[in-house]
Formats: sequence, structure tokens, C-alpha cells
Amino acid sequence: MLAGLAVFEREIHWFARELEDLQREYLPQITEPVHFHVTKLRTREGDSLEPPWDSLPRERRLELKDRVYDVIRNRRGVLFGCVIDREYTSGKGEEPYERAFEDIISRFDMFMSRLNRVAVTDGREEQRALIVLAESSAEQTIRMLARRFQQDRTRWGQLHNVTDVPFFASARDTRLLQFADFCANAIYGRYSKGLAKDFDRIAGKFDQEDGVVHGLVHLTLDYSCVCPACATRRTRRARGNEGQLPFA
Repeated sequence: MLAGLAVFEREIHWFARELEDLQREYLPQITEPVHFHVTKLRTREGDSLEPPWDSLPRERRLELKDRVYDVIRNRRGVLFGCVIDREYTSGKGEEPYERAFEDIISRFDMFMSRLNRVAVTDGREEQRALIVLAESSAEQTIRMLARRFQQDRTRWGQLHNVTDVPFFASARDTRLLQFADFCANAIYGRYSKGLAKDFDRIAGKFDQEDGVVHGLVHLTLDYSCVCPACATRRTRRARGNEGQLPFA
């Protein structure tokens, strides 16, 4: 599973400010930036919890978690997510993380193409995008994949709107990556644990057009799945638009 949050550059400041305001409200004694991580906020009462989160009772931590999801829901940003069932890729010899990255970068590029078509029509300049990922053990693999996609193409076509290979940063030092972690956790909870509350809070932020969700895909062998991604996939097929978007 992989998730991303697309934000116009001027919005980055306001997202960060929202999290800093929440820190001042809930952790007024801490002056240094705190790493907001959703699993810390969900930890059960009585379980071991590191500072400064151990100073907040679970009820307050859950309240804070909901407030962070409210920021994602209310600020200007667009979500992307790719969920892959293990059985789906095992029979195809594909690495799930690599497939998810290819899918998301393609969806993001198509989203940017739509924005740029409108911009050109309105006489405005086209925009190009940068991708920033949290540091991980997959960093080298992602760099190689990104170069290949830019020099050649993804399975769905050439990338037109991503300006460089992805940059990597520490989520601890980057507020926007902390928000992206909350998004990923909500998607994981919905598809792996059947916990829909957080997902439903931000589901309306996935890239969509004319009532069809483009920003979320669920690659599964369960053809009866009724999740939002699978339901909109069937809608696209009914409209005869399957060839215009990334599909399994």
C-alpha cells in the first residue's frame, strides 16, 4: 500500500502552520517541533508510550488524531492511494511496492495533465510537480524506477508533468510528510483492518472528476469488492473509459 498527498506549493506553509497550532494547543510545554505519528496517538491506555505523548490521556490523543484528519479534509490538497492485495501480485511476479509507486506516479501525472489543460485554456502557465517521499529502505529502488519512468515510460504512457527524480526527506522534519503518514494509515486501516472511520473522514479528498474517483485504486482478485476504488472502477468501465486511466 502506498499513499500520497498533493499540495500546491503555497499550501505547504498553511498545512505546517495547522500542525504547529495543534501542537501549541495540546502540548504547550514543548517548544521544539514534535513528530506527529498516528500510531502514537492511537496507543491504548496503559501501554508504553514515549514523551511527549505520555503526557496526554488516550481520549485527548484520539481527539488530536481526529483534528489532524480534519485539517487534511478541510485544507486544499488532493489524495492518491494504491492498495494491492498480496495474492494479486504474487501470481504476476511483481513487487507490490514498485507496482504501487508506478500506479500512483501515473495517476498523479494524469491529475497534473488535467490541471494543465484547464490552465492553458484559461491563458495561465502550466505547472510541473516535484515528488517528496519519506526516507525508507526502498529509496534506491524508487530512484531507479523514477529514472526509468522519466526516460522511457510507465505501462500507461509517458510522464509529462514530474520535473525530477523523487526527493527523500525525514518525516520527523517535514510536516507535509507527517500528514501523508496519516493518510496512509487511514487507507491501511480501511483495507487491512476494516476500520473505516479515519478513511471516511478524508475519502472525499481523493482525486476525482465528474463523480469518478481517479486517485484511489484497489488491485485485488476479489471482483465482488464494493470499496470506493472498486466501485468507481466499475463505473469507468460502464462509461467505456477504461483505456484512459491506469488499470490492472
